[in-house]
Amino acid sequence: MLASRLHWRILIATVLLLMAAAFVAPRFVRAPDIDENRVLASRPAWPRDLAGFRAFRKDADKYVADKFPVRPHLIGLLNRARMVFGVSGSPRVVVGREGWLFFDGGDHMAATRDPAPPPADTRAWLAGLAGRTEALRARGVPYLVLVPPMQEAVYPQYAPHWYRLNPDRRAVRFAELARTTGAGDVIYLHEAMVAATRRGVKTYSLHDTHWTGPGAWEGYAALMRRLKALGVVAEDPRPLSDFQELRPGHPNKPRNLALMLGVASFVDVDYLELGDPAAEARSTTTWLDPVHDWTKPHVIETGQTGKPVLMMTMDSFSNALVPFLYSHFSRIVLSHTQDGSWREDLIAQFNPDAVVLEVLESGLGYSLNPAPAASAEAMARIAQAVPLAEPAAAPAAPPAAAPPPPQLPVLAPITPATAALLDPAAATPSCNLEAASLAAAPEGLDLSISGWISELAERNTSPVGWVRLQGPAGDYAAPLRVDQPRVDVATHFKAPKAAEASGFSTVYRIEGLKPGTYTPLVYRRTPTGWMVCRGVQALSPP
Repeated sequence: MLASRLHWRILIATVLLLMAAAFVAPRFVRAPDIDENRVLASRPAWPRDLAGFRAFRKDADKYVADKFPVRPHLIGLLNRARMVFGVSGSPRVVVGREGWLFFDGGDHMAATRDPAPPPADTRAWLAGLAGRTEALRARGVPYLVLVPPMQEAVYPQYAPHWYRLNPDRRAVRFAELARTTGAGDVIYLHEAMVAATRRGVKTYSLHDTHWTGPGAWEGYAALMRRLKALGVVAEDPRPLSDFQELRPGHPNKPRNLALMLGVASFVDVDYLELGDPAAEARSTTTWLDPVHDWTKPHVIETGQTGKPVLMMTMDSFSNALVPFLYSHFSRIVLSHTQDGSWREDLIAQFNPDAVVLEVLESGLGYSLNPAPAASAEAMARIAQAVPLAEPAAAPAAPPAAAPPPPQLPVLAPITPATAALLDPAAATPSCNLEAASLAAAPEGLDLSISGWISELAERNTSPVGWVRLQGPAGDYAAPLRVDQPRVDVATHFKAPKAAEASGFSTVYRIEGLKPGTYTPLVYRRTPTGWMVCRGVQALSPP
């Protein structure tokens, strides 16, 4: 009896001691660096009635779990232990070999594992590239697409055992077709980065998705060599030795993958940053947006008189790339792809001597629209290089009927029932109709659309939406799936589940579209009805 009482006293004392330590220890032991890439639960409001107590209990559980004092310590220590066995504690991170971490956007690195996309998507991408290239060529301005490779494409030997790099992935096929069809100038940097890596250059780091300073220099060198060949600049790229290491020994080095796992404080971050401090000191920055953030449009005046003007639409890989460019241009106009990958407004305002789209290979699918309509000659070359169906084999005896080619979904005149369903839809800010263009096709017109629309909630209600083309001369609609992976949206809003399953990129066939202007719209169902994303730019048949 006495032993039983002693047992319970010791157990209770131990529990109380551990609870006290959980609250006291964070005052003396610094929490490890962690970025869960999501919004932590906020304090729930007190319920107003009996029915609200159930929701309050669930919300309170989430709040207590997220605000538990030693929670960051426990996450970091547990995930560091898991890494030893190749196990990840986050759905956003894949643990590879020899301590390497890789990003998982929910598709298990599909951008480099999967084959090239369907012919219809490839045609739409090439049409967008050709349209932009021809529009700028008419102004005497070259257009280039600079494509950094994914981390796992350069270091596949450190990826997990199940990973296989696909030699026919989208970036490889697209760069080749861009060259053979004359659609535009695409610089896919995979070969250059692999060659540098084999020479011993650390082009990527173990704990971050982005290229290092020396890796970014390889991209800069390839870009400058191409711009020199086009006559935009007169000088060669500067050698790597011209640039200085930035923030040596600083604890806040790029390490986003380690931060997602909470292990950044338990690993040795090896990331070399390079820059040109003297050139940056001579430069001034003018912001074109009230928010002064690197993702917002801004203009860098470098003080290099007489040098050309560069305009670049970019993603986060530009942070390491831009410092190499200061000495070659008098002005650098920068905007992020999240605000649109084709900025005709900035082109008209700043009259650049060259326009560059810098986009990671996983972003090719949604960055090449909108675009001006490509010429009939360009579309004919694209159609010849990318048939919608494989040529039929010679018929055997007796001859068999060849299977019909795959058909594009049709945007048809809207029915009264569908109009009654969609007309009350509420406009939503949680969307971006990034691309919408009409192009001539052998049978009518093709509408290419891409972008994202999300409830930004715990999950989306339904993956089924609608696309609509509405104007005084006609009203057309068709079903649309709106659940393609959009890692960039999830990262930006820190709401990975709903925000990531929000993308769309589709081509529709339209027959008999009457002349006039039309507004593109995309719809998605929510628990309270339909929400609608309205395109900013009106479309007209070419």
